[in-house]
Amino acid sequence: MRGSRVTWLRAALILAALVGSIAVVALEEPILGLDLRGGVMLLLQANPEDLQKLPPDERARAIDEAVEIIRLRVNESGLAETFVSKAGEDRIWVEIPCPAPPEPCTRPEVVRNLIERRGYLEFRKVNRVGSPDEELVPGPFEEVVYDRDGVPYLVAAEPFLTGNEIVDARAQPSPDVSRGPFVVVLTFTEEGAKRFAQLLREGTLKENDQIAILLDGVVQSAPVIAPSLVATARSQGWRAIRQGTEITNLQSLEEATQLAIVLRSGNLPVRLKAILEESIGPSLGRDSIRRGVLASIVAGALVLLFMLVYYRFAGLIADVVLGLNLLMLVAIMMLLEATWTLPGIAGLILTIGMGVDSNVLIFERVREELRAGKSVRAAIDFGYDRALLTIVDAHVTTLITALILFTFGTGPIKGFATTLSIGIVVNLFTALMGTRLAFDLIKAREPRRLSI
Repeated sequence: MRGSRVTWLRAALILAALVGSIAVVALEEPILGLDLRGGVMLLLQANPEDLQKLPPDERARAIDEAVEIIRLRVNESGLAETFVSKAGEDRIWVEIPCPAPPEPCTRPEVVRNLIERRGYLEFRKVNRVGSPDEELVPGPFEEVVYDRDGVPYLVAAEPFLTGNEIVDARAQPSPDVSRGPFVVVLTFTEEGAKRFAQLLREGTLKENDQIAILLDGVVQSAPVIAPSLVATARSQGWRAIRQGTEITNLQSLEEATQLAIVLRSGNLPVRLKAILEESIGPSLGRDSIRRGVLASIVAGALVLLFMLVYYRFAGLIADVVLGLNLLMLVAIMMLLEATWTLPGIAGLILTIGMGVDSNVLIFERVREELRAGKSVRAAIDFGYDRALLTIVDAHVTTLITALILFTFGTGPIKGFATTLSIGIVVNLFTALMGTRLAFDLIKAREPRRLSI
């Protein structure tokens, strides 16, 4: 009676897994990784000099902070499904897949420019503006900086405001054509606005004074303080001037938008440089999918044929269970919103072999018991009991390896480890439930022979 209840429980679990897997596969869409959709992969390295300037306990935090800033920048730019993670003590791995059609694929140079910009913003008082061929000589507490056209500016050595006093930045078309096609409008923090208003009220900054707005040491624009701004600061206070300062002379909306994203996300704690860059086109991704699917079909067909020829009816049972195995694996990947990658497809193919491996162990044990003269029922029971420990041991040791790959690996290695880990768990379930259910039904008929 107890054996009958266990059989019905196995049948219910298998039926639930089958129905659930079919429903998930029919309703969900697979998430394709960068190597299947195309996109950009970058490996960034922190500047060693910048890291050496930081105390030892702040170096790790600097990389963690850089990861969060990069993630914020790429997400705000609309690049979905981006993967950003640490890759060692001083490196960061970034994956940005192509967006869904008909959107064009991400351009590597745009992504690299967005990520590598440190975003250190400074406001400095301009003492003098020179011509491109003029060499300015700085005095005490002065410094010479240049704009993008090579025009020199003699500015105060210390900024009176920095990007830390910026709470928001928005790109928009310029209301005045003379200031360029696009501008970025800045919003100061309360402390920054109060500081700016104080400088205007006390006369440190006066009307018609020029302010150089520098980003990473390059002058982006140099607006002149309007008399109305000084009057507003003196009569209405810091709230009235908190918003409205503009970075001008931006030639495209893309340039203005990227600058606004960099300013909103904050400046990187250390400079970053791309030491590895790979760009994969969508057509190459489609070719990878085609080849991966073809490889999976060929591998699966060869395994199914071998099992059917070598183990006959028992091989047919293994083939059916293997089909359930693959269906469950795909469904779980979709349900967990795991990303399919080319190494992930390799993990799927490996899972096909591992799915058969458990059944081979069981079948060979059953064969040995039959050769020893035991009945079919006894051979099945002894075969399962003696193969169980080996099956569990093999799966657990492989799972440990897969988890290590997932923990310490990056990018494609994680895709392989994810598929392999899920496949191992599913293999164990189908071997202990699916194949055992089939043999329980065979035992119930009291057979004298077993086609194995």
